[in-house]
Amino acid sequence: MILRKKFCLSLCAILAAACLASPAACADIRSRISKATKGFKDVTLTCRILYANHAELKKIGKDFAIQYEFKTATVRYKSPNKLKMEGKLGIVKAAVVINGDRKLTRFIYSKRENIRDKPHKRQTDFDIGIISDSLWRDYIITGTATQKASETSVYKITFVRGNSRGKKHICWVDPKTLKLLKVEKYESDGTLKSKYVYSNHSLINGLIWVPGRVDVYNQDGKLAGTSVYENVKVNTGIPDSVFKF
Repeated sequence: MILRKKFCLSLCAILAAACLASPAACADIRSRISKATKGFKDVTLTCRILYANHAELKKIGKDFAIQYEFKTATVRYKSPNKLKMEGKLGIVKAAVVINGDRKLTRFIYSKRENIRDKPHKRQTDFDIGIISDSLWRDYIITGTATQKASETSVYKITFVRGNSRGKKHICWVDPKTLKLLKVEKYESDGTLKSKYVYSNHSLINGLIWVPGRVDVYNQDGKLAGTSVYENVKVNTGIPDSVFKF
């Protein structure tokens, strides 16, 4: 019994040492990311679907599965809070446009929304797989740590949305390059909803690391979808007119 207690105490000490967090650490991580990406203005890329298991995707969400119906899509993002995705389902053109607090979904029908109080419907560079200061603008950071991972270490950032504080998100960032490596999303009861793994990153224009591949897993740990990014261009000066509707 004594040995078990000693083991538990030692294990707690190891975990505490492996994951160190403080307000100063949070400010330092944000400062590093902000400085590294301060010249980033916009990105354009082609998203191509390599694999989609619709049964597994639907476990994440019905609307989520629809995204993988598109074989390819053109994605444009302009800081802050402007995004446009265009693709085709067969011969039918579809588009999603976000401009500040307004969102347009155009498919067979058109739907306009005010998303001021629906931040979960907003998509930014973070949803593409890019880590920048937008993480602090669009979410509430609840914890940061430097966590040991094998022979290296990673930044572990925990955050929530303002209107759904019970649904925790966690991301892992390479502290040397500031690449976004992984994101996990949890339900209010603490169960895992989905996991995103980012790989094959490229440093574009010396400004921003953009992943070349995104693998999405559902709550059962099953690979649900894989997409790749191609024709990535940064800071091309996308005009605001692209996001008008």
